[in-house]
Amino acid sequence: MTLRAGRPNAALDTTRHPTLALWSLSLAYFAMGTSAIALVGLIHDIAAAYAVSKPAIAAVVTLFALTFAVLAPLLQVAAGRLPRRTLLLAGLLTMAVASLWTALATSYASLAAARVLLALGSAAVGPVASSLGAGLVPPERQGRALAIVFSGMTFATVLGLPLATWAGALLGWRWAFAGLAVASVLIALLVAVVVGDRRPAPAVSLASFGQVLRHRAAAWAIAMAMCQMAAIFSLYALVAPFLEQRFGVEPRLLPLAFLLAGTFSVLGNLAVGRLGDRLGTSRTLALSTGSLLAAFLIVLLLPAHPAVGMAAFAVWSMLGMTFYAPQQKRLIELAPALRNLLLAMNASALYVGMSMGAAAAAQAWLHVGAWSLPAVAATFVVAGMLAFRASRRAERAGAGGLPAEARPL
Repeated sequence: MTLRAGRPNAALDTTRHPTLALWSLSLAYFAMGTSAIALVGLIHDIAAAYAVSKPAIAAVVTLFALTFAVLAPLLQVAAGRLPRRTLLLAGLLTMAVASLWTALATSYASLAAARVLLALGSAAVGPVASSLGAGLVPPERQGRALAIVFSGMTFATVLGLPLATWAGALLGWRWAFAGLAVASVLIALLVAVVVGDRRPAPAVSLASFGQVLRHRAAAWAIAMAMCQMAAIFSLYALVAPFLEQRFGVEPRLLPLAFLLAGTFSVLGNLAVGRLGDRLGTSRTLALSTGSLLAAFLIVLLLPAHPAVGMAAFAVWSMLGMTFYAPQQKRLIELAPALRNLLLAMNASALYVGMSMGAAAAAQAWLHVGAWSLPAVAATFVVAGMLAFRASRRAERAGAGGLPAEARPL
């Protein structure tokens, strides 16, 4: 399944079972995603423990997102030519320390510091896991490989968050984070055993950021990612009260709604891997964004019935998840020599998009009403489609080329 012959430093890749390696990288994503969002499910107990408001705990979540957005690309520069496998293992162990620190934090300030450390570890996990996964398979199978790796993030929503919430309710929230620390260590051990890619990563310098910005096709593609995540979070950030007010979904049905949406997200992510390999990344992205736009517009016209609202939530969750794998593969295709930095900047754009979407949703809710959220989401999708069009135009015009010294050997 892997291609080793003819590649530089091929002898340094001793991965024997690529499929198992891909799923171990997926578990790394799962640990990262669950550690990041567990605070949301345990917010009541944590706020009570520190005698602060729930918005204060939400601010810590925002602090994590912004720290991740800044550190993810900068870490690619600081790490130099450190093998991606080594950086990933260091990230997982840093996440373990951060989760243990969270479990032991005795003050709100200490909790915030622990989440900053978690962002540092996460910045070394997400983009690096994707880059490693793409390198384990031939180019024609990278779509499926990236879908497998990124599925860990969807499973974090479907399984990780409920498990962390359940563990917190049963044992206490501190034990839930202690469990996440143990899980991160165990996953690091698994990755160390099954992922044998010890090849040094391509060198990335501060000048590489300038290369990305001059690489108009890639720069517009990253802008598209930011808009896409803003569109999704325009609804997801307030999805529970939106389903209640817009479709009359009772609070007791919300867990079922999240379960259905999470299940459809997993299916969408896995299906798009094969679709992307067949149609190509650009066609898949066009189909993904066009379908999501149609879904958001249709939501504006749907009748106010609980079953209809839950079904709509499942569908737009599935369609939203069809973006990430082909987006990552396209970035790799656009600039193979800068793939580590591009994937890191793409991850940063996603977290910035989360903040943008949540902020826009809050303002729309306050000034227009709950019904307007799908319109806000659709607006962001249109902005993303325009960015994609600009990226494709630059790509066809040859504006995405790299200087010779930046090309892979």
